Amino acid sequence: MRINDQAGLSTVSFGKISQRTFGFLSCVTALLLGACSSGDPDAGGTGGAADVGPAGSGGAGATPSVTSGGDPSISTATATAGSSSTGQAAVGSGGSGSSGTGSTHPKDHCLDGFDPHPSDATIKDGPAEFAKNGQVDLTVQPEVIAWMEENEWQAAHFEWHSIRRCGGGGGLGGMSRVNICNSSVPVPSDQECKTTGDGFQFLAMHRHMIQSLKQLWPNHSEQFEGFKKFPTTAEELPQQWRSDFRPWSATTLANAKIADEIDKPENLSRFPDEGAFGMWLQCFAGQAIPGASVSASGLHGDLHFKWVRSNNTDHGLGNQFTNIDNYMFWKLHGWIDNVWEKYRTAKGLSPTDEALKDAVAAQCYEMDAIARVINPELNPEPEEPLPTESGVFHSTVRPIFESAIHKCSGCHAAPSTGPQAGLSLGGDISSTDIVAGLVNKPSTHGGQFKLVVPGNPDQSWLYLKVAGTAGSAGCRPSGAATCNPGVMPQAADGKPTLTSAELAALRQWIQDGAPAPTKM
Repeated sequence: MRINDQAGLSTVSFGKISQRTFGFLSCVTALLLGACSSGDPDAGGTGGAADVGPAGSGGAGATPSVTSGGDPSISTATATAGSSSTGQAAVGSGGSGSSGTGSTHPKDHCLDGFDPHPSDATIKDGPAEFAKNGQVDLTVQPEVIAWMEENEWQAAHFEWHSIRRCGGGGGLGGMSRVNICNSSVPVPSDQECKTTGDGFQFLAMHRHMIQSLKQLWPNHSEQFEGFKKFPTTAEELPQQWRSDFRPWSATTLANAKIADEIDKPENLSRFPDEGAFGMWLQCFAGQAIPGASVSASGLHGDLHFKWVRSNNTDHGLGNQFTNIDNYMFWKLHGWIDNVWEKYRTAKGLSPTDEALKDAVAAQCYEMDAIARVINPELNPEPEEPLPTESGVFHSTVRPIFESAIHKCSGCHAAPSTGPQAGLSLGGDISSTDIVAGLVNKPSTHGGQFKLVVPGNPDQSWLYLKVAGTAGSAGCRPSGAATCNPGVMPQAADGKPTLTSAELAALRQWIQDGAPAPTKM
């Protein structure tokens, strides 16, 4: 994609997706999202999948356009589609507003958030209309699309899902445009719809995206707000979609009622933790969920394939390469985020608790790492040099994790690399920050255990894992944390690779209170 600004009109020209590629992608997407499992033709069953057409279909000479909010007084940018198998479209808005360049953010936006984008003062309210081949779809405003493209968000979102399909079950790992399964970003052990850990990461990643966009455009956050409740009538939809509304299936409506009323005890009791609830929302209908009394609902897929224009797919919900451009993407994912928060509130969980903040930040770091694989020139802002430090952890414990034998820091490097389980044990990060990320922090795969409990190595999941004793520690899934007691790092015979002296050093550091390093 290239971004132009001619005669005061911001335009975005999109690259080409072949008819064959998009058709195949749409079919596989329908299967993965469960659209074919709901029994609801308009939600992406047999009828819904057929609505997903090839990009640029309709022949040469089709003229796509975008206007802001459907206001006839707003200028429209147009471009001509290239051919029947590929198409280019231009997105524009009237006036001379920012095209998306020049955004600023704090040193670490994953922790501190983004500063408002300059276009927050000029961007238009509501969705923008994208017209092509006689069909109108809705996108977020062009300034938002331009920012997402500059920061590789569309591609990073697609690759985030792709790297969770590397295990063979999903099939789309091979659709990656950057061979993401063999990149520098570690492949998550939680593969798509295989574990409740993946269900939780699905929720956390989309919350990261929603929060970021609301930070960038705080005066226009409505563009990223979800449905207040699952939309069951035409009147609950934007005007442009009302005439095409078709009733949902009885199964979809029953599942939607459970989600909207998740705070009722009889609904809350169906899901042992947030990850199970995330799997139920995300995965294809009928899939078993570990520890839950119900199978997956397919609601995520039902929503994605409800609003698809067969001859206008450039920014469509069925187009995995660019679907985050679509206004309805944020309406449906905002609704999912809303019901997740309702679940958390009913469970007595705070929206500001540290475990949630860490989980959302981990997804931010992973998306940033994926974006840099896609575009190596997309570098983070210069970091300050690491401080000079001393102390037992820095001089004795950290070198164990960074040794060429154990290679712990290969998968658990600095947060900016998107480390496995959000856990950093080495790399371009200070020892002080490593310890801060360990002490009294919840574990992703250690159930009720904290990573490091000062003074108690036998209750510290990090020590139990490297010592090979996690399997007998009595791990119980807790909240979003699953239980994976396997030894790490592991030798070929399945035994720990740490020597008795190294284990003793780690144990003693924890026993002595896990003191933080001293900055010199």
